[in-house]
Amino acid sequence: MARNLPLPAELLSLYGTCGPLGTVDVPAPLGSITLPPARDLVSYQSGYRRHSNQGHRLDEWPDEWVVIADHSGDPFISDTAVPGTRVGIAVHGTGSWRPFWVAPTPADFVMLPACFTESYVVEYLNGPGGDEDDEESRPPACHDRLAALLRDRAPAVDAVAFLEYLRQ
Repeated sequence: MARNLPLPAELLSLYGTCGPLGTVDVPAPLGSITLPPARDLVSYQSGYRRHSNQGHRLDEWPDEWVVIADHSGDPFISDTAVPGTRVGIAVHGTGSWRPFWVAPTPADFVMLPACFTESYVVEYLNGPGGDEDDEESRPPACHDRLAALLRDRAPAVDAVAFLEYLRQ
């Protein structure tokens, strides 16, 4: 599947059963969430695990972390050193990687983009309108709806941590 990457059973299962066959862009506020297929996982590490232009290994990126998706360049990271392979998201461009750990497993993570998009569509696109990249124009109810959806559909996902990420 992906050479030179630590791929525990949880990631192999995710990509083997429901991983995308091609790149999927899930509409979301402030840019889409992009999910690459398994065949692109090695190249998807560029800019995180490896320098995007020169290709050398970046020391600040732990060997155990694998980027499995991103939100506008912010990587969703699978931490393969932790039992269950927890998933977090980190803000790029801050000088260091400090993930918000949002899901205990990749399987739990899969529901996050779906709930994120649904909360956005219901509360924003059906609302009074505004600039999609303007945080002020998006109703706070979007975050409330997201927390409720995650509670109902993905109770293992840490909605508080993901909302903290969104407020960055």
